[in-house]
Amino acid sequence: MLLLGSFSAIAYSHPKNISVADTDSLEILYIKGVEAFDSEDYAEAAAFWATAAEGGHTMAMYDYALCLYNGTGIGQDYKAAVDWFVNAAVDGLADAQFSVGYCHEYGYGVSPSPEDAFEWYIMAAAQGYTDAESAVGICYYSGLGVEQDYTLAVEWLRRAAEKGNAEAQSYLGTCYANGYSVAQDDAEAARWYAKAADKGNLEGICNLDYCYEWGVGVDGDSWVAMDLYEKAAEEGFAEAQYSLALCYYDDNCGNNKRKAFEWMEKAAGSGIADAQYTMGQWYFNGECVEKDEAKAVMWFAQAAEQGHADAQCDLGFCYLTGKGVAGNVRTAILWFAKSAAQENARAQHNMGVCCYEGLGVEQSYEKAVEWFTLASDQGNNDSRYYLGVCYYNGQGVAVDRSKGLKLLRKARNEGSEEAHKALVYLSE
Repeated sequence: MLLLGSFSAIAYSHPKNISVADTDSLEILYIKGVEAFDSEDYAEAAAFWATAAEGGHTMAMYDYALCLYNGTGIGQDYKAAVDWFVNAAVDGLADAQFSVGYCHEYGYGVSPSPEDAFEWYIMAAAQGYTDAESAVGICYYSGLGVEQDYTLAVEWLRRAAEKGNAEAQSYLGTCYANGYSVAQDDAEAARWYAKAADKGNLEGICNLDYCYEWGVGVDGDSWVAMDLYEKAAEEGFAEAQYSLALCYYDDNCGNNKRKAFEWMEKAAGSGIADAQYTMGQWYFNGECVEKDEAKAVMWFAQAAEQGHADAQCDLGFCYLTGKGVAGNVRTAILWFAKSAAQENARAQHNMGVCCYEGLGVEQSYEKAVEWFTLASDQGNNDSRYYLGVCYYNGQGVAVDRSKGLKLLRKARNEGSEEAHKALVYLSE
């Protein structure tokens, strides 16, 4: 990641016959470096700044550190860059203090340390350095390197936001949206999101998208939302790609299934688990794309590995039924169990069926009842039917035909054909 600028990498070489003793002052060396840089002679600039930095010139230390960090005119070296950033930071340069904090936060040249990052950010922020004020606010917001404190987060974010920092504006908008240490105010949230979006901040754009899509703090306008999503999606923001795909899928936004698929595929390729799961569903059902159960399994697996509960359940179903993958009951149970552990009602039901029938696990009506109860309590009607059968027949529980019939009737009323047939058989 580039820090504070993006430049071309050029091989480093010292200028000939340059030494501190040959110059009138370190300032002259520094200025020569600036002139060389402006002339796009980056190697010469890095060399002048290196010499001035070694002599103790603070700005030269900082600019030389940037060259090392970005690989500009010299080989990229994060560790050396941090050393020079620290030298300049100790001299009190706010830009350098912020840069040291940034390196500590993301682990460039040093081991990641949120606590150290915060300490450097707060030094720069105390000098009024806007990006540092934003970083301090985000640290307090997220509890990064410091105890979470929304009151202090809002204070620092507002300082930076009012100076035009787009990231702070987006975060401040979220504080208003959720009522974090401020009165909840959707209109104020949308106002800050709009300010961030105007500066091209992708999170601000996506948050403003949401406001327009659902009429939160602004008059709802799905077409405006779609335009904003497209802007962020084109910039490669994966969450926007996913939202744009849903917009194209929606009948209210043109219902363009081809574009919906294209953007969903991009979002899925960027690692958005919901998009990966949706791709799996579309391939499994032949929606927006030709049916392909093997590809469905591939996308379900990617989302499942990220902990997506619905994908884990559907992947288990594919292994259980042999759809798109060689059938493997034990693997199916593994994925059902992972999903059920996240309180996914369908997976809980499937675990119940496996226990009831003895599929991949030891047959146990008692365990089946436990799973059916969990799923039924979440409204799963198939489990309600099974639970009714268990109570009526005394499978895994004491016989309670009154409760069994009650569950069967409720399941029938919720649309269960199996419950309807059971009640007819029992001559209700």
